[in-house]
Amino acid sequence: MMNRTLPAGEFTLIRDHFSHGFPRSRDTLLGVGDDCSVIMPRPLCDLVQSIDTQVADVHFPANAPADLIAQRALRCAASDLAAMGAEPQGFHLALTLPNADADWLADFSRGLREAADALTLDLLGGDTTRGAQLVISISVQGWVTTGTALTRSGARPGDDVWVSGTIGTAALALPQVLEQSADYSGLAHAYYFPDVQLPLGQALTGKATACMDISDGLLQDAAHIARASLVSLELDADAIPTAVASDDPRWAQCLNGGDDYQLLFTAPASLRRTLQNMDGTPLSRIGKVTTAGSDTVTLLRNDNPMPLPERTGFQHF
Repeated sequence: MMNRTLPAGEFTLIRDHFSHGFPRSRDTLLGVGDDCSVIMPRPLCDLVQSIDTQVADVHFPANAPADLIAQRALRCAASDLAAMGAEPQGFHLALTLPNADADWLADFSRGLREAADALTLDLLGGDTTRGAQLVISISVQGWVTTGTALTRSGARPGDDVWVSGTIGTAALALPQVLEQSADYSGLAHAYYFPDVQLPLGQALTGKATACMDISDGLLQDAAHIARASLVSLELDADAIPTAVASDDPRWAQCLNGGDDYQLLFTAPASLRRTLQNMDGTPLSRIGKVTTAGSDTVTLLRNDNPMPLPERTGFQHF
């Protein structure tokens, strides 16, 4: 099929592809089409915000279908809201395009609308510009009851360490994603459609002492909690719910590959039964918080320390 080039004009692009079909938040007084969005604050709530940038051929294959790129971009950004225990409110989109191809934009906006509808996120506005490389920046925001936002810094000695879902599926999908970017069956589905843990994050409010989403790798992100909380973590290698068994040569990749967007959190040992019986995504207790005043992560098997992989997670620089 021949690609169609859009008529000149940023406002035509916005009107045709991003001004309709998105869920509308009851808090939004003014959204797409003006200089700023206008949001009505909720009583007794804090507004939590995050921004995420994805670059073609760094975070996703540039030749992947546009709707899959949009699904992944918005879901990855929204995962930060889940990590804070927030109820989604809306998002802003900044899009840098090498060219304004009408077919690509139609597919991208369709995927974005579908993801926004699944996540209940209102498109509040944004910006489009021309550039040498496709870059997608999405800022998301949501509400938490005042003073209840989950952070990385509350883990305490004696807490358990938990993780949701299965770790490593998206990382193991990379060969398939890079070779057949239009195929999102099997493992690749977890890469393009990360299962954003919004209900779980909200359910953990008042229970988890520290929380974050796993975007750069389980081991590296565990170190972020250890560092922010000034505690040490011990993780049981055999308790981690990985996509392959520990005797598989790809097992280490599950621990350091990232892109899972599951939740890693700590909680008091007194809540074990409550957490084990929670509905929704399965939870696994994978370790414990030990000493205060340190910030190390130790991987154990049969109570013996294991050497950590040389690379514990994704690094941008």
